[in-house]
Order: sequence, then C-alpha cells, then structure tokens
Amino acid sequence: MDDIILEETRVKSGRVEFNYELRGKLSHYFTTKCMYVEYGQEIGNVPKSILNISFVASVLPLMWLTDTVLWVDEIDRTFYDCVIRLKNAYQELYPQYPLKGRFVAAKTVYNSYEIKRECLLLFSGGIDAHVSYLRNREYKPVLCNIQGWYDDPDKTKIAAANADYKDIKAFARKEDVKFEYVKSNFATLVNNYEFKKNIQTKLGDSWWHGFQHSMSFISIAMPLAYIYGAKNIYIASSFAIGNPGKCASYATTDIEFKFATDGGCIHDAFDMSRQKKVQYLVEYQKKSGKPYPVRVCSFNDKNCCECEKCFRTILEIVAEGGDIHNFGFEIESSLKEHWENVFERKLYGFGVEGEKKKHWPDTIKRMKENYAKIEEKEFVDWFLNYDFIGERKKALRKYYRDNFGSILKRKIVEYREKNSE
Repeated sequence: MDDIILEETRVKSGRVEFNYELRGKLSHYFTTKCMYVEYGQEIGNVPKSILNISFVASVLPLMWLTDTVLWVDEIDRTFYDCVIRLKNAYQELYPQYPLKGRFVAAKTVYNSYEIKRECLLLFSGGIDAHVSYLRNREYKPVLCNIQGWYDDPDKTKIAAANADYKDIKAFARKEDVKFEYVKSNFATLVNNYEFKKNIQTKLGDSWWHGFQHSMSFISIAMPLAYIYGAKNIYIASSFAIGNPGKCASYATTDIEFKFATDGGCIHDAFDMSRQKKVQYLVEYQKKSGKPYPVRVCSFNDKNCCECEKCFRTILEIVAEGGDIHNFGFEIESSLKEHWENVFERKLYGFGVEGEKKKHWPDTIKRMKENYAKIEEKEFVDWFLNYDFIGERKKALRKYYRDNFGSILKRKIVEYREKNSE
C-alpha cells in the first residue's frame, strides 16, 4: 500500500516531533521521516489532536496529488471536517489535475478554547505583511514568523531567517505587540526532484508555491492561536481580486481552515492590488514622517537591490512618489545608473516577460498618473522606454555563448541522473 502513518507525536517543552512511516511510492517523495516544529514557548497544554494538524496539513496535499493515504491516531474534529472543503477549494485552483487520496483518523476530538483576541498575524516583514499589520493594528495582533528551512544545507536561508527574527522582534517591540518565532523543517520534507519529475509539469506549479506554504504556515500557527486565544489567523494576500495569479495561499483556500470549534483564518487584503498596497504604505510613511523599512528579499538578510523583487518594489514605491531610502533600499548612486549596471550583469536571469505581464501594468499606470509628483523622473523615463524583452534576448545569447561548456556539462549530468533510475 502507498501511504503514510503518523506513528508518534512527541512533545518536549516547546518542540513537537512527528515521526512517521512511509510505504510504497511515497518513500521516494520524502527526505526524512521526522517533521519537527519548535515554538518559543511551552506547548504541553495544547491538545495532541491540534498539534497533529501541523503535520497533517503539511503533507496532505501530496496524498491528494499521488492518490495515497495518510493515517493518524487523532485529529481535531473541526479541522477534520474542513479537509474536504479545503480539498475542493484546491481542486478548483487546479482543475487540470485530479486530486484524490484519503485522510483517515482513528479518533476525532472536539476541542474549544476561550477567545481573548481577534488575531494572530503571519508576518514576514514584506510589503503584504506590513500592510495587513497596519490595516489590523487596532487589534494588537500577535506577530508570528515561521521559518521552515532549518534543515536546508543552504546556510544563506538560515542567515535570512535570523535576520527576520532580529528585524521583526525590534518591530514588535516598537509597536508594543507580542512576537512569536517558530523554527521547523517543513519546507525540506518533500524531495523537489521527485516532485518535479512526476507531478510539476502536469500540475503547472511547484510543490512549495502551488500547495505547501499556506497549508504549513497556517496549521503551524494554530497551536499559538490556541494558546493566545486568537479567533483568527490572518495571512496577507499575495494576489488581488481579478488577478489571474494563483498559489497555495489564496482567498478561496485559506478561508476554509477551521480548528477547535471557533478558530478560523482570514485571507487579508484580497481587495487590494500590490500597487494599492504600496500606495497605502507610502501614504502611511509620509504621514508619520519616519522611515518604515521593509524587507522583500526572501532569502537575504537585507534588500539586495539587485533582484526582481527589489526592482519591482522600487518601481512601485517610485510610482507612488515615495523615497526608497525610507523603506530599506540602500542605493547610493542614481536609480537609473544603478539598474543599468545591474542589468548589464544580470538581465539574462530576470523574468521580465512575466513581470511585464503580471506586475508592471499597474505600476506603469501609476507612474503616468503621478508623473508630476515623482522626483526620480530620469529613472522613470528610462524604465518606460527600455526594451526589456529585446535586451534580455541579447543578454541570454551572450550568457549561453560565454557559458556553453558548463551548461552542456550540467545537462549531461542531469540526463545521466534521470536515466539511471
């Protein structure tokens, strides 16, 4: 049989370990047989049936995608009842890929808790998270940062996680709100090579982006919501109404999370486009008269000012008449000079085709509407007239020409690995 059995849930102080058995084809999809979550406080009073949700939600989508079975000894009844609605919501996002598989619990437990506050907010320190915080500031939300890469060999991810801890802790202290930091290995459980080979092409999305991140973040936050008495877990939207984009965190999926009778999830600011969020943030910063640093680089300990996300955010801030230096972007030269230099070196690796379709139209519209208020007119003029598609084609040709040998060697290695199985 192709299945997973959760054999043991072990709690020690603030750490919970989920030890599981893998059988059949599922053994190829996992990198370990233990998932752990480490909270910053004792969790011994949280029912096991609620703790188990973190593991179940983190792996269950793989059961749906591989038509396999997940077995657990006990689970929270409210969550158990919401699983079918979660599955249906994801099926609507991915109609081209039938979601099957089963989740079987030996026992379901009706849990409840005293509601003491409105929300616990999942908080990364980026644009979306900060706007959701400001919109819900009156609730004094508990800020929760969850890091899932603590078993990743790429140490830059740990450095970025440590920077998150430092920055968000300082922000929470300034705002006089509580802050919880959570360490886990959930992001490294699934073998991405196996997923890409067997599922990704047909699904049209990766494991992390398409299914896992929202399922894990929300479920791992549930024990903290239980402890703090938070009615809802808030997660900032990635897309807006009418945007064709989709990912694991979406308005129709996140809202289906339920736990411990009254616990739920709010997908916040789905009514705001990315550009509207930046407008909101720039207006808030100008009104306060104080810097409002954000960090949009996912795996850097500061804004690198050389990647797609930094470029996109800088464009958005400039379009709203904001000063990028007030938002944590440290560029000393002129923006035009800086980005000309970056593109001279790195344009071959920028996904400008996707940016041009998904993100830039709203920004360009605002640049034209606000042109008289924008100080960086030289940069805006350059951006609006730069042939990104044509220049990237030239950069790609140069890259392939200069790196032909190493690219060929890598392709040969990949071909041999694929055909040696």
